[in-house]
Amino acid sequence: MAKRGLMQLGSLGIAVVCLIALIQLFSNAAWFLSPAGRVHSDVHAEPPPPRDPVGNHTLDEWPAERGREFRQAPTLDHLVESGVLPPVEERLPENPLVVVPPQQYGPYGGTWRRFATSVGDVGVFAARLAYEGLVRWDPMGREVWPNLATHWDISSDAREYTFYLRRGVRWSDGEPFTADDLVFWYEDVAFYEELSPVPPPEMLIGGEYGRLEKLDDYTIRITFNEPNGLFMKHMASGFSAMMLLFPAHYFRQFHPRHRPIEEIRAIAASEGLASWQDVWRNRTVYVSNPEMPHLWAWGVRIPSPAQPVEFARNPYYWKVDPEGNQLPYIDAMTFDIFDAELINMKAIEGAIGMQMRHIMLHNYPLFMAKQRTGGYRVLDWINGSGGTINVPLNLNHNDPVLREVFSDGRFRKALSLAINRDEMNMVGYYGLGAPRQCAPPRWSRYYDPAYEQAYVEYDPETANALLDDMGLTERNNRGVRLRPDGRPFQLFIDFPTMVGNAQLMELVAQYWTDVGIKTDVKLLARELFYQRKAGLMQDVAVWWPADEQEPLIDPRWFIPFSLESNHAIGYARWFMSYGRSGIEPEGPIREAIELYRQIERTPDEDRQVELFQKILDLNREHLWVIGTIGDVPAPVIVKDTFRNVPDEAISGWIFRTPGNTAPECYAIEGER
Repeated sequence: MAKRGLMQLGSLGIAVVCLIALIQLFSNAAWFLSPAGRVHSDVHAEPPPPRDPVGNHTLDEWPAERGREFRQAPTLDHLVESGVLPPVEERLPENPLVVVPPQQYGPYGGTWRRFATSVGDVGVFAARLAYEGLVRWDPMGREVWPNLATHWDISSDAREYTFYLRRGVRWSDGEPFTADDLVFWYEDVAFYEELSPVPPPEMLIGGEYGRLEKLDDYTIRITFNEPNGLFMKHMASGFSAMMLLFPAHYFRQFHPRHRPIEEIRAIAASEGLASWQDVWRNRTVYVSNPEMPHLWAWGVRIPSPAQPVEFARNPYYWKVDPEGNQLPYIDAMTFDIFDAELINMKAIEGAIGMQMRHIMLHNYPLFMAKQRTGGYRVLDWINGSGGTINVPLNLNHNDPVLREVFSDGRFRKALSLAINRDEMNMVGYYGLGAPRQCAPPRWSRYYDPAYEQAYVEYDPETANALLDDMGLTERNNRGVRLRPDGRPFQLFIDFPTMVGNAQLMELVAQYWTDVGIKTDVKLLARELFYQRKAGLMQDVAVWWPADEQEPLIDPRWFIPFSLESNHAIGYARWFMSYGRSGIEPEGPIREAIELYRQIERTPDEDRQVELFQKILDLNREHLWVIGTIGDVPAPVIVKDTFRNVPDEAISGWIFRTPGNTAPECYAIEGER
């Protein structure tokens, strides 16, 4: 289809959206903005039943004076009576963590039904729903809370971190969890070259890795040669949960440091595997290995490739509610596998218990309209990202002419001003979002309204003037500007099919073509997309924002931080290798990198904010990354029978949503 035809389709799309809005209006739909500036719909054609608001859970410690009077789920009673399990007071630690539910205590029972797009997608359970590290983020992503560590000490120079473990916690098979499990992870997994050729970057500061040591059975210390001011944020952002995936008593039997390698190779041969590492890796795939012990609220009971995959409660789970009821409340969780569109249809039918993964925003009007008939409610959780999709130019392009053009800030600003973000917002997001750069959102401590709104207005006249000012005034007979080498401009937007709405990128391509930069969209499979990035071949590589609510953990769009920094992968390689490889940056972008290195060594968060503001100032001045739309809600589908699911929480990968809302205290009313 020709580009102009697609623009006409875009206009038709806007008309359709407006028609939908009118239909909803005459069906008594009322849309309004909350004080936080996010869009809600509280009255619908089929309004859901009224209910009291649900806040967030809190934490406490079990007081010693309460004794050991605990209660368990009824489904475990017969296992205790038959001697298969010890009594609940013997299964819980000396000091169980107390989760205070936001709505009610219990009841026990029920099955939480969820959907995934593949067996691999079911594997996100460990990161998102079994978010059990030494520490966790709170539901709003503002504080680091205790979890398997009851407390911790940090030296004044942020070089030493001492963690005190919860005493008497047991793995799901009843074996004790102690500091030895963390030592095993450190020595035999993370820093064992045959399993981990590259140790975890979270342990790296100043080009040197930290050291973990056991002080006693329930105390560990992690020491760095230089201050590591971001380490607790890394620990809360999933790293400390990764440290707890390898129970020593189980994995030692598959490790050559603890068992003769000939015996492990014999296991490999019997299973048709090529190496002892394959034996190890197969055991770590918990979705297909129910024997692997864990510390989660639920563990695999019916593994893949069965359908559905089923998770069942962990009888040794180490958390309780304030009345001493062992968590979790819900008995089981299942994952059926369908494609994403069918998952959304299942949501509209009311087949989902609680889920936000794969819930697509373009179905938002249907979700809102079908709440009563589907027996669910739609929650708008806070989106922790700085936008929806970014369109960054490749500053390290292997074409020297394009590299020179892209390095001129006037070119980047011109292309940003050429984008009609209001039209994109209506076509792609029903007007629910707002034009913005990929800046920290307004609920972030790092929010900067000046950068958020830099060059986001639709101003093709100024865009053309900037391009003319660069000397790009010559055009061919089709109106396409000529490059400095005399060739017509031809840019391609690399768009991986998994990212979402390609029509929005067709709009961007037309906006840029309209100011004389001929642009087309190239739909790519993810593997080819990454191959082109690795070769620095892309003109524009579209990708999602990160979790800019807490930008210091993954500042990929503010400095060349990782291989996901699509605007400057060559610089990112230099940053990641501490200058040993990649392309050495100069000027302002080097200044931004040095500011981030200061942040890494700064334990004071107020000072971190000050330093990061300077990075934002540089981004505003030079606009290294072009953002589009942000402030869109993160819709969550919740069955009416579910309890203790908060109305509001921060959503993002860093925060392991919904794990940060304590799914272990979710409950199901009326389903036994």
